[in-house]
Amino acid sequence: MATTARTADTRAAPGARDRTAAPSERPPLKPQTAILYAVLIFYGIFSLAPFILAFISSFKTYGDIVNNPASLVPQPITGANYQQILGSNAPFPHYIFNSLVYAITTAVLNVVLASMAGYAFGRLEFPGKNVLFALTLAVLMIPTQLILIPKFLVVNALGLANTFGALIIPAMVTPTSVFLMTQFMKSLPHELEESAMIDGAGRFRAFWQIILPLTKPAITAVALFQFQGAWNDFIWPLIVMSSQDNYTLTVGLSYFKGVNFIFYNLLLAGAAINIAPLVVLFFIFQRYFVQGISTAGLAGR
Repeated sequence: MATTARTADTRAAPGARDRTAAPSERPPLKPQTAILYAVLIFYGIFSLAPFILAFISSFKTYGDIVNNPASLVPQPITGANYQQILGSNAPFPHYIFNSLVYAITTAVLNVVLASMAGYAFGRLEFPGKNVLFALTLAVLMIPTQLILIPKFLVVNALGLANTFGALIIPAMVTPTSVFLMTQFMKSLPHELEESAMIDGAGRFRAFWQIILPLTKPAITAVALFQFQGAWNDFIWPLIVMSSQDNYTLTVGLSYFKGVNFIFYNLLLAGAAINIAPLVVLFFIFQRYFVQGISTAGLAGR
């Protein structure tokens, strides 16, 4: 019996080896696929080149940038630009704090309010729901520049000009956030909350404990979108803030641009600091972000 078992193992071994080796074999690369990859790689390098050059130039001196702006390697490499704008006497740490307050607060408020609105539009039935949702989507078609003056007049009449309330209150919830949350919640099966409500849960408890934990991808997408929009916002903080102490980072970068002179080295260092949080957040939450965006367009009804 032992001889028979060894014989069976020997006969089965070649097939097992073939099955094991099969997945490692790759089909030959087609010419059209290779061309597509080459074009995408070239496009990626072409798109990233300005950012890479700007980041490298942030370690140059002003004279090196002006005299040799296209040099790839700084001569010499210096971190004095970052030390200067982040020093104790520089206003930039305060600008960064203002931007963080603006971006984080509006991101949290958008997640809370847009999730509630998305739950109402996506899972409840009430009179006028379709009309209200259509009006919400219609706001997306209005150019931002068109409502800057009316928005400022309202904020100024409320006495909020030159305060963080002028930044945060108009951005507490955006139509884009409501749309993303609505579409994602439409894709969730209704049996989830129905079974919870049969077990005695109320509407708010079903939303808070059953539906909301399932919307992590949409929540991540909404939070990243709003954080990025508030962090990079320039026109509205420039209009509504008159005190330099309340400037955000994007507005503070204009501090290095004079009428006849621009501190290119400091401006590039400040721009690198401005973009760093967005890059870090995207790579950390990339999976949830892509899943939230892709699922938002798959609602069944």
